[in-house]
Amino acid sequence: MAGLAGCSSAGGFRSNEIGGATELNILTWSEYIDPPDPDDPSYVDTLSDASAKLGMSINYDESYEDNAAAWEDLILPSLSNGRSTGFDIIVPTYWLAARMIERGWAEQIPLEVVPNHVNIEPAFLTNSWDRGSRFQMPWQGGITGIAYDPARTGREIRQIADLFDPEFAGRVSLIVEMRETVGFAMLLNGDDPSRPTFATASAALDLLEGVVTSGQISMFTANEFADLLAAGDIDIAMAWSGDTVLLQGDRPDLEFVIPEEGAIQWFDTMVIPQGSPNVAAAGLWMNHVYEPRNAANITNWVQYISPVIGVQDALADLGSDAAALADNPILFPDDETKRRLFTWGSMDADDETELEQRFASLIG
Repeated sequence: MAGLAGCSSAGGFRSNEIGGATELNILTWSEYIDPPDPDDPSYVDTLSDASAKLGMSINYDESYEDNAAAWEDLILPSLSNGRSTGFDIIVPTYWLAARMIERGWAEQIPLEVVPNHVNIEPAFLTNSWDRGSRFQMPWQGGITGIAYDPARTGREIRQIADLFDPEFAGRVSLIVEMRETVGFAMLLNGDDPSRPTFATASAALDLLEGVVTSGQISMFTANEFADLLAAGDIDIAMAWSGDTVLLQGDRPDLEFVIPEEGAIQWFDTMVIPQGSPNVAAAGLWMNHVYEPRNAANITNWVQYISPVIGVQDALADLGSDAAALADNPILFPDDETKRRLFTWGSMDADDETELEQRFASLIG
């Protein structure tokens, strides 16, 4: 790779040539990578392994809490004014990555140092806003469904409509992400969130405003829904698949379902923000985590849907609990399940901004 020093790409290595890739700054969500294991000193976590093998220090910041806050507090004020964010990789949800790419605020991936780019699952290569995944590489995918405690509900939960059943008033939480929660309400209304219109999304917000005003919904959450559910503070939650699978390790009695009306699928993705001083280092990291064995170690801990080809086989090769995950239908959904999954589609930017503002007011 030293022979590539001085080369350029659409993103450009600038002062950070390959031989000088000694530091990497990552901003991401919490609990999104395997940590060191104090009970197994032989286990090498991904961060330590990457740092040692790539010969660079990695500053891994887990303070990314939600997309709206990241956009308003960091991405927009920095990049719209030509300033660096201070990070070499940010891990937003796909729709925010698309917004960055469309505005020219993402560096092109330095493919010269990312041969494992070929390991991206084909489904992630067809996005209209980045065909071929030239400006982002998915980190993890997930499903937003429903998690619940059968002992507290007293019956099976199978429909989105159950979230709004007065029987559970004040014991229900929804997700803080607009496209997921509004998408759920659209599905309940019989509308398709993969083809949203201002009218159908507004009707969904009308529904949500009604159940918030009535006290049906107790709160909006990010991944803290898992702790609230485990503690018995809520009975039913809109839930992220990986957090729920992880929770079920301690609470196998809790259920996760894809509602009859359907569920929302999404992915968070690695983006190199414009002005990153360490583009090459970002590429080396992306290549490392796209090695199937390394990706399998991450999946074994975070238990979300990996975008890396070969992870299912690598999990099986790891044996023990990891091998069991290779057969988990939430991590590797079958074709029938996939037909009930919807990804929020694109719509007019001004309309979407108005919807975001209305949702932000709703959740306070």
